[in-house]
Amino acid sequence: MQLSTFLQSKPNLYLCKTLGWRFSYYYIAFLGRLYFFFKRKERKTVKNAVSTVFAGKKNAAEIRKTTRAVFRGIISHYFEKLFNAYSSTDLLRNFLSSHVQCDNIQIIEESLSEGNGALLITGHFGGVEFIPGYLGANRLPVSILAKFKTDHLRERLFEKCTAFSTRIIDPTRTPNVVKEICANLKENRIVITQCDEISEWRPSKKDKILFLGKLIWLDKTMNILTKRTQAAILFGLMHRSKDHGYEFIVTSMDEMMDQFKRRAESSLGEILLKILESFIYQYPEDWYEWKKYFSMQTVPSETEPEPPMVPVPVFNASVLKLT
Repeated sequence: MQLSTFLQSKPNLYLCKTLGWRFSYYYIAFLGRLYFFFKRKERKTVKNAVSTVFAGKKNAAEIRKTTRAVFRGIISHYFEKLFNAYSSTDLLRNFLSSHVQCDNIQIIEESLSEGNGALLITGHFGGVEFIPGYLGANRLPVSILAKFKTDHLRERLFEKCTAFSTRIIDPTRTPNVVKEICANLKENRIVITQCDEISEWRPSKKDKILFLGKLIWLDKTMNILTKRTQAAILFGLMHRSKDHGYEFIVTSMDEMMDQFKRRAESSLGEILLKILESFIYQYPEDWYEWKKYFSMQTVPSETEPEPPMVPVPVFNASVLKLT
C-alpha cells in the first residue's frame, strides 16, 4: 500500500476529523514516520536520490539535514492533500485567504484577457494541492488534471469543485485528454498540469536535457500540448514559506524566455524542467518525487554527442521569489 492510500483509509480519515486539523498534522506525521520505517526500500531510494543530486554541492551533514527536510516535506504534502479534500469549504477558503501570498496574481488575470485561456504548468512541489482552490477563491475559472488513489477522494473533490469554480479532468476517465484540455482552454479557463509526471513521460529519444545531474531524454508532452493551443503559457509553484504559510510564485512565458535568451532554440519542455530544477535545488524539501529520481530514463553513454552537449543555462529562481 502506498502512503497516500494508507493515509486515506477510513480509520485514518475518521481520526483526523475527530482530532481536528491542528492535531491531525502530528498524527499524520507519526503515521508517515511509521510508514517509512517499514517501507525501508522506499526510504532508502529517497535518501540515495537526495545524496546523489547534492553530492559535491553539500557536505555529509548538510545532506543529512536536507534529507530529513525532504521527508518532512513529503509528509506535509499528504497532510495538505487530506486537508484540501476533507476540510469544510469555509475552513479551506479562510485558510487560503490567510495563509497564501501572491503579489502578482494579475499575471494570470492578464493572460485570460486575450480570451484563449491559460495553461498553468506546475510540478509535484510544495502545496500544489492548494493551487486550484486558491485561484478559484480569487474568482478565476480553473480546470485541473488529476488522478486519484481512492474513489472516495475523487468523489469528495468533485463535490467541492463547485464552491471554487473548479473542474477536474481525470485522465483515467477521459478518452481524449488533449481534446478535453483544449476544450477547457477555448472556454477561457486556466488549465493546470504538471511537467514532472515522470511515470507518464513520453521521451523523445532525440532531445536530451540535464535534469538534476542526470542526462535524460526530454519528455515531449508539453511541447505537443502547447503546439495544439493558442493559450497563454504560465509557470507556477506553491512554495511553503515560514510560519506555515505559502507563497504562490507565478511567471509568464515572456519572463521564462528572457531567462533563456542565450538559448533561443530551447523548447518549452526544456525550459519548464530547467525552471523546476532551479526551484528543487533551492527548496529540495518542497519536491516530493524524489523516489522516482532513479526511474528517469538516462541516456546511454554511447549515444552522448561529441563534443559533450552544452547544458541549458540554469534558471535564476531568485528572480521570481516574491519575499
